[in-house]
Amino acid sequence: MRLSIATKVFLGFVAVLACSAAVSVYGIVRLQRIGRGLSLLSRPYMPLTRAVSTLEAFQKERERSTDRLLEEPDPKARANLISLDRTYFARVVGERLAFAQQLLATAPQTPVERDALDKIGARLSAVSARIADEEKAAQVLTAQLAKVARAPSEEPSLADSIARLKTAERRVDHELKALGQVLQDQMNQGVEEAEKQERAARWALVGLSVVALAIGLLMLWLSQRALAPIRTLTEAAQRLGRGAPESVAVPEHGGDELALLAREFNAMAQRLAARERELRAQGEALLRSERLAAIGRIAAQITHEIRNPLSSISLNTEELGERAPQARDLCDAIVREVDRLTAITEEYLRFARLPKPQTQRADLGDTVRDLLDFVRPELEASGVRVAVSFSPELPRVLADVAQLRQLLLNLLRNAREAMPAGGSLRVTTRGGAGSVEVEIRDTGPGIPPERMTRIFDPFFTTKARGTGLGLAMAHEIAQEHGGQLLCESVLGEGTAFTLRLPAAPLPEKAPAPAIATA
Repeated sequence: MRLSIATKVFLGFVAVLACSAAVSVYGIVRLQRIGRGLSLLSRPYMPLTRAVSTLEAFQKERERSTDRLLEEPDPKARANLISLDRTYFARVVGERLAFAQQLLATAPQTPVERDALDKIGARLSAVSARIADEEKAAQVLTAQLAKVARAPSEEPSLADSIARLKTAERRVDHELKALGQVLQDQMNQGVEEAEKQERAARWALVGLSVVALAIGLLMLWLSQRALAPIRTLTEAAQRLGRGAPESVAVPEHGGDELALLAREFNAMAQRLAARERELRAQGEALLRSERLAAIGRIAAQITHEIRNPLSSISLNTEELGERAPQARDLCDAIVREVDRLTAITEEYLRFARLPKPQTQRADLGDTVRDLLDFVRPELEASGVRVAVSFSPELPRVLADVAQLRQLLLNLLRNAREAMPAGGSLRVTTRGGAGSVEVEIRDTGPGIPPERMTRIFDPFFTTKARGTGLGLAMAHEIAQEHGGQLLCESVLGEGTAFTLRLPAAPLPEKAPAPAIATA
């Protein structure tokens, strides 16, 4: 399927736009993925880390406070202070643990982060259990301290209870540190993953941008290639404007608008070239006609001036031959030369006064047959063998038969004179597309190429005693009949003259008479 220029440009624009959209969409998707990773860092990892850090700080403070209160000398005050201190710290720790559990419960549960969040949840549960164990140990110690405060004389041993409380506190410290390490690892992993995705997104965007640039350059090249014929058409139009229609052909590849424009442009250039050739031919024909007219006027004037003197010379020479028999041979030679000059002047006069043809519908084949019957004895006497090839049905032509006989007679006699030692002469008639042709081909020596351009010029001849008017007159008669006289010759093989005349239009049929009705 052939695409138009507008479609090609539109598809190229769509391709570039699609590449740009792909780069933008990819960048947005990557940024959203990085944003989700960072959102996990901001919620819940960072708040959880702060909550765990607060728990660790409270736990350290509670351990120091417990150690300080255990050194109180008053048993009653020691028991009350430790109980109050533990109550306060228990409330704060409970709030922090509840906050951490809430953060964990509201965290986005993505498939990638679910295992990590479950692991953190397990650690929070372990911390809660250890804190509960610590509270139990603290309650046991507080109960013993209260007993000591009531009965100082029966002070039980507090070493075991204190030791169990210290052990519980160390376990809480350990779980809090483990939870903090898990959170730190997850944050580090999230940061590394975000950096990794950022690097991948950066290189991917660079790659996609390069691909988009390459596609844009490709579309630019394709557009320039598709529009390149415009430059060729412009140059051809400039050459056409300078008057050189023969050299403005442009390529016609493809099936788009420019190819159609190129075909129409070539057709226009061919028509202009044909028109220019026609005008050139008409100009040459007009110039030739003017030259022939000028030559005719001069020939008529010269002929008129020398005809009467030649007649006088001929008569006086004949009378001189009768009076002086000893000079009769010389006088006869003079009379022959005068007769030859008279024939030349008559030929000049016929050329100068060539009338307009009086055309009528004629059969060119019959004209050629009659003329061959007339000159056949002359040709056979010169050793010329005649072969004919007549088309059985030739279209009629509009012609002056007398002028055509004169034209063909000049051609036949020229052919005979070109074969002084004899040869073959072939006469062919044929009908073409709207034309009729007569070809006269001899086997003479041929005409040199440098003389071919002048054979129809008046007074140009290659004969020792020729006038140079036979072919000029034949060419003029052919043109007056709207036809052509063409010549082709090969040295050493012979020469062929072709007379081409337009066929006469068919006569219109007379309408059938109407039948009268009663």
